[in-house]
Amino acid sequence: MASFAFADAARFLLLTVLGIPGSLSTADAASASPVSGWRSDLDWAALTSKLSSSASLIDTSYDDYAGECFPEFSEPSPTTYALIDQPSGMCLPHQFLGWEMSWPRPSENGHLNQTFNQAFQDILDLVYDALTDVDSWLADPTNPSLNLPSKVLFPSIASDVVAAVNFAKENGLEISVKNSGHSYQGASSKKDTLLLNMNRYTHYAPTGITDCDASILGSTVAEDLSTQPCLLSLAKNKSSLIRVGGGENFDKVYRALIAANEEEGYKYHLVGGAAGTVSPMGWSWQGGLAGTTGGRLYGFGVDQVVQLEMVLPNGVHVKFGPTEWEDASAEGFTVPRTKVVSGVCRSNPDEHDEENWVWKSCPEDFDIDFNDMWFAVRGGGGGTWGVVTSVYLQLHDYLPVENICSILFHLQQKSALPSPLSLLSLRHSTYWRHRF
Repeated sequence: MASFAFADAARFLLLTVLGIPGSLSTADAASASPVSGWRSDLDWAALTSKLSSSASLIDTSYDDYAGECFPEFSEPSPTTYALIDQPSGMCLPHQFLGWEMSWPRPSENGHLNQTFNQAFQDILDLVYDALTDVDSWLADPTNPSLNLPSKVLFPSIASDVVAAVNFAKENGLEISVKNSGHSYQGASSKKDTLLLNMNRYTHYAPTGITDCDASILGSTVAEDLSTQPCLLSLAKNKSSLIRVGGGENFDKVYRALIAANEEEGYKYHLVGGAAGTVSPMGWSWQGGLAGTTGGRLYGFGVDQVVQLEMVLPNGVHVKFGPTEWEDASAEGFTVPRTKVVSGVCRSNPDEHDEENWVWKSCPEDFDIDFNDMWFAVRGGGGGTWGVVTSVYLQLHDYLPVENICSILFHLQQKSALPSPLSLLSLRHSTYWRHRF
């Protein structure tokens, strides 16, 4: 997939400049009957019987994507917020994401199987040959380049995810996982997969902030890892954490922090994404630049992860994080160096009530290397190594927001030619103090 990075970037830049995205309205979309009953040979009732009462499994189609998502793309100022809660769970941040490699040109062999040169040729063809065809590509429900799932599951608790993964494993199905859908290669909306849309999953952030008790510092990590997040946080000279659910985006997390800060007197700061519709469940696992939220001071988004909870491809529900570390300040590091990462498995994966979850050492035959998992998940991309159901993120002390503004003006010189002079002004902005 990496070889397509340049082509994807060029494609989106070109289409944006040409003003093509968002040109197709719902009325233009073909009104064809969906291909119903995807994999009707499977016993889907067996899956639904294991789901919680608040989970739902639905059939979806191109018609859902066109009917629910296209209208917003046609708005003068479209917003991703309007797409998040659409009933089918199919909407994506960009209209073209519903096609392989974000490219609606029909391709019988599939864009995923193209060489780099073929993909680049598509871009040239768009410019020279096919500008008038884009709307017809988008309106065609039989377009072979469509990359949309036909089954969507909305899990609400971890047991729903466990049931879905086990069902997929038993029946040889692929799974795609979606929170915000910011995958320009279609990883969160792949066709012929069972899509887990995490938008309705348990929201932990509103009540998920933990202020750690410093008295536990130096104690042994509890066997169920319940004390691990705070012990690691305290070892970093930090005292607060927030638990975020697998379906929450930064908008929900930031709102939880705003509420807590207004109540507690502005104590907390989170290193996160610049856009509220981006999710920690994808952003963090790609590194998380955090250039606008203190990344240069506190590290990348991936550096904020303290503990992970996820369902692995074998259907096992685990949580894991560093349990042994050492001081590395003599080598210039500001945080401890991880020595050992440990994890536990849930022994009652069918239990719906989280209060009754039981975490124990994983059976040896599971053969899970949590040191490798810790390394792989934090950088391997969202949904690559399993379904993340929650994560503990480090919180930092609240800092006033600094506003940087650039002022451009001209000085009249003897030559009578204006000369631009830029001044950089750094000032404290009290206005924004109560906006974050």
